[in-house]
Amino acid sequence: MKFFLSIILTIFITSCNDQVEGKHNILFISIDDLRPTINSYNYENEKMITPYMDKLALEGVQFNNAFTNIAVCGASRASIMTGIRPSEKRFNDFSTRASVDAPNAIPLNQIFMENGYETISYGKIYHHSDDFARHWTEKDSGADQADFQDPESIRLRDNAETGEYGKKNPIIEYPEVDDYSYNDGKITLKAIEKFKEFSENGKPFFMAIGYVSPHLPFIQPKKYWDMYNHDSIKLANNTYQPLNSPYIAIEAQHNSAELRKNYLGITAEGLLDEKLSRDLIHGYYASVSYMDAMIGELIKGLEESGLRENTTIVLWSDHGYFLGEHGFWCKHSTFYEAIQIPLIISSPKFSAQDSADSFTELVDIYPTLCELAGINPPDFIQGKSLTPVLQNPKTILKDEIYTRYKQGEAVIDNNYSYTEFVEGENYLGNMLYDMKNDKKQNIDISKLPENKELVKKYSIKLEEMRNYVNKDPFLNQ
Repeated sequence: MKFFLSIILTIFITSCNDQVEGKHNILFISIDDLRPTINSYNYENEKMITPYMDKLALEGVQFNNAFTNIAVCGASRASIMTGIRPSEKRFNDFSTRASVDAPNAIPLNQIFMENGYETISYGKIYHHSDDFARHWTEKDSGADQADFQDPESIRLRDNAETGEYGKKNPIIEYPEVDDYSYNDGKITLKAIEKFKEFSENGKPFFMAIGYVSPHLPFIQPKKYWDMYNHDSIKLANNTYQPLNSPYIAIEAQHNSAELRKNYLGITAEGLLDEKLSRDLIHGYYASVSYMDAMIGELIKGLEESGLRENTTIVLWSDHGYFLGEHGFWCKHSTFYEAIQIPLIISSPKFSAQDSADSFTELVDIYPTLCELAGINPPDFIQGKSLTPVLQNPKTILKDEIYTRYKQGEAVIDNNYSYTEFVEGENYLGNMLYDMKNDKKQNIDISKLPENKELVKKYSIKLEEMRNYVNKDPFLNQ
């Protein structure tokens, strides 16, 4: 009898081990404020030095028409982690907490944990480190966005005037320090050590790595600043308000407030001068190259641990970023620079190595990861799995996307970008841009008589989406 029970127990343990080993790992790489200007996107011929992200794009599927559902970090991250779209009353600003706006949601870290995964969070994933924190098996304390290393930067900060969120910070730093002096470097080393641990214990993982670079302030080791010729950096050539655009789209909704309120040496209003603009763009590029190098180290560590062949890598950004276009800096808008993002998925489950033109939203990532891991997603999620595109990058899963910021709601397709500004029952204005002939959105054509029916068509689309998100079961929770 004991012999028989021993055999049964051995079979059971072996079966459980095989089940754990068969689970597919996810490496979930979040990047703050990254517009799709890495080389593989060839965005407006901007040439940032990003060899490791470029390599990842060649190894998987690069989504050329990927967009955030809201161009502000707190709300965007709450949306991607829950699979729920933002609305006027839910997920609508940087201070958003997913656990407050949608307390009954099942976030990604929870559904993976409940399906037997180790869930790891290093760096910035949710905007608030304690948001749905109980569903991480291990996490650090989040990310310090002003992780200064230069004593002069620290002195300036400590002696600065107080801004909206504490002491104002220097805007740029590039001291002679190594790659691991900053927090983005520290979490890279921590993740690599964790890969080694997983390679030994065989546990499946959902590992979320949140890089803060290139979020303000633009800080990185000097060698990344030195990669770029300062004088050759191009400035935006459309630093003006789009012709015919409504007041609310510019002055009332976006005054580059994040930059102006929190950093030293920035005027309270008006265009930044050429010197400061070039310094900021240089700092942004250098921060991106630093973050790219850390991603290279991260993936190298994954490969050296022998885990790459059973791990899907998803690289995404929470939103895009203005670098002077329309006089804007930062995000917080429905203009293209704020909402278009890089999205790359490299999975050993698929042989596709190509770019995809299907329109894609961040809300689509939740069901995609569930399908890759063989997990049934909750009924409430509002995206579509991207696996058909991963199987065949020529597949068009969506031909339009929806995004919003504050009062602005937008629908975008290959032909047009249409935004309406609505606050409660109050209609505040609209704008329409021809994306075939005016990709930079410099001329609002919504008021032209010949576009009356076109505006009506897109307005109906927005009304239908508005009704859809407002019926969400989590809206009043």
